[in-house]
Amino acid sequence: MDNSSKANSSAHFFIRVFKRWALIFVIVFALITGVDAVSALAGSKTSGSVVFRLVFAAVASVIVNILTAVFIAPRMNKQYKTFRRLVMRIADEGYAEPLINEMEEQLRVCLSDRENNKLYISQYAMFLGEAYLSLHRFDDAEEKLDLADMDYMEKAAQNHADINAQQNMIMYHVLLIQLSSARKDTERTEYWLKHGEKYFSRMRGRNEWVDYFIDTAYFESLMVHEQYENAMKLLKKYDDVKSIAFGISLDKARCLKRMGDMNESERYFNTAYELAANDWRRKTVELERDSDDDITDNKKS
Repeated sequence: MDNSSKANSSAHFFIRVFKRWALIFVIVFALITGVDAVSALAGSKTSGSVVFRLVFAAVASVIVNILTAVFIAPRMNKQYKTFRRLVMRIADEGYAEPLINEMEEQLRVCLSDRENNKLYISQYAMFLGEAYLSLHRFDDAEEKLDLADMDYMEKAAQNHADINAQQNMIMYHVLLIQLSSARKDTERTEYWLKHGEKYFSRMRGRNEWVDYFIDTAYFESLMVHEQYENAMKLLKKYDDVKSIAFGISLDKARCLKRMGDMNESERYFNTAYELAANDWRRKTVELERDSDDDITDNKKS
């Protein structure tokens, strides 16, 4: 984009913001003036001055616009409602095939108006990337992750107080690290790990779930470097965290399988299967259990 295009884009943005502010200003000022007029007719002497009404309307219009943009407009947006519904279903049924198909359809809808749906495109891309990774459909996962607008998410994450933006960047990097590790691409794994560390450091210590998700990136790095004992040590600190017991059991099973300890690996696969909350998670366990790619060369020989 050249400088003239950037200038036009900035000018258009400020004009649009000013128009919204002016509209609310006129409405608030008219309402205050109307109330004052009615009060005056009723004999009240408490009506405000013109200066007071102007200042009050100007300040109130800013507040109303901010509240509308942050809290009201997103919830009235059809895409928001649809996205919220689909995300809630992930928690219940995992990435079941019908849900994946619905998310693919919504992604296509968002792509038809890319400029106004950057956030939803990135969100759907990451969720679908995660779904295809779990199903070992790595090419499909890469295709979806490539659709995420990294520049848009990075700009949002410049506001360190925006927790959702930080979490989006963490999720994006962890998925790219998992994809690179699954392909045994050491160089790309380390590239994305290094690139994501500034976001990891911002969110480290928020809670055990966030810490585990961040440590997933380091776990995958250790796996791709065949440092399996260190990978197991990394997971051990989460042994008592029941909310992530499924993920810990599955990761331990994968690691032990790479080490060639098939008995212990099978035990953890069974534990993960028992902890699986839905058919998608059970399918994920079976795919990892049946994969031959994770068995060490020593075990094969």
